[in-house]
Amino acid sequence: MLCCMVLVAGCSLSRPERAEVAENPVTGAEIAVTTLDAPLPATATPPEVIPPAKPEPVMPEPAKPEPEILPVPADPPPLVMTPEEQACFEKGGLWGAVGSGGTACMYPTRDAGKQCRKESDCDGYCLARSGTCAPYTPMFGCNEIVQDDGVVVTLCID
Repeated sequence: MLCCMVLVAGCSLSRPERAEVAENPVTGAEIAVTTLDAPLPATATPPEVIPPAKPEPVMPEPAKPEPEILPVPADPPPLVMTPEEQACFEKGGLWGAVGSGGTACMYPTRDAGKQCRKESDCDGYCLARSGTCAPYTPMFGCNEIVQDDGVVVTLCID
């Protein structure tokens, strides 16, 4: 508390009468100090008005070339199938990539999604995780299936 009193005692609330006029080190003339709300002296000249610079002309961007339109063939080329693919499609199968980079035919099952308790309840496999018949056969990869005797085994086909 005493510390604050000493600091306040050292402060002065009065304004100085007028600061000394110093010489401007750049121009050598005196620096005159005026308040912002004081009127301009009669001898003051209005500030020089500088006209705005003329904008530089904007050059138009070069025209972009028209995209090339390629001709569309009248008929797409015929789909070439191997004899295995052809036989798969004729039997209602789907030919596609399976396992580790190979291709094979997969047949949709008639009872896909039906509830099952053992393999003989389904056209394909009885999936242990969902208790439903597999959507297609064969099921590539590793799948847990329920055998006819009710035992759950992991079947891996690559």
